[in-house]
Amino acid sequence: MSAPMATISTPAFRTLLEELGGCDLYGSEMINAASLLTGGPFESYYLMGDPVPEKLVHQLVGGDVETLWKAAEYLDRIPGFGIDLNMGCSAPEIIRAGGGIRWMRSISDARRLLAGTRARVKRKLLSVKLRLGEREDPEYLLSFCQALVQEGIDFLTLHPRTRKDKFGRFARWEYVALLKKHLSVPVIGNGDVRSYEDYCRVRERYHPDGVMIGRAAVRAPWIFAYIRYKEKKALPQNPFTVNLHEIALRFLDLLPRYQPKEFLESRAKRFFKYFSENLFFGHQFFTQVWNASGWEEIRTIVDGYFSLHPEEVVRVMG
Repeated sequence: MSAPMATISTPAFRTLLEELGGCDLYGSEMINAASLLTGGPFESYYLMGDPVPEKLVHQLVGGDVETLWKAAEYLDRIPGFGIDLNMGCSAPEIIRAGGGIRWMRSISDARRLLAGTRARVKRKLLSVKLRLGEREDPEYLLSFCQALVQEGIDFLTLHPRTRKDKFGRFARWEYVALLKKHLSVPVIGNGDVRSYEDYCRVRERYHPDGVMIGRAAVRAPWIFAYIRYKEKKALPQNPFTVNLHEIALRFLDLLPRYQPKEFLESRAKRFFKYFSENLFFGHQFFTQVWNASGWEEIRTIVDGYFSLHPEEVVRVMG
């Protein structure tokens, strides 16, 4: 499953993933519940189901119970696979508004939110994505997640880092194994899966029901297809090949179809922050992209880089 990532998991990015082989489920960008209900100018872009609505999980974020209830009820009426409640975001502005990981401070508050949401979400699966909490506390984490299960969630995703960790420490996948052992719903793990080898390691060691990949899928949008390729044990004479230049241009072509003009530059820069890690001179390339003044200039920079470095256009993987 591809992770819900703010400013990244747009319909354009999801379409790119699907064209490169796709994954089982797609997470949307975070959808602010209050903005959804008040009809913000860009909400229609967040709600797009492309490329495959039946594989899309819309993720809601917010700090007000009744607003989240109404937003979930609205999302339940539009095409999609599921609705996910964000209880893991550690961005300061989200926490100040009472959302994200703030929900993990009170089991009773989380119960009330889930009970009302479950009563309103009747057509889709309901899930929660969360972190370890404010600190490592296995007993509290398990009690919290058991409460979510009792209130009717269909599955949950754990990003096993604390609020203060952000992305600074390795994800502690042993907590995924803990939840998998004690909960009666599927448990998906997320964090530090950057390669096929990482994927195999967490599957074999911690036995999650699924694996969610976030930033690594931006760096390598073909990662889901490559995992399937490796699992099929393809013959050496059929190597897995990607064209980095074509992928970069395809993403830029998709952006105007699925994003307002106000977002084109920022979304392109966010994508290339990670995608540039594929390039030998990636730091120099991304500096140029970051300093670009417009989506069109970014395209020119992409073409220019691969013209200067044709040896980097095609990547062959065994």
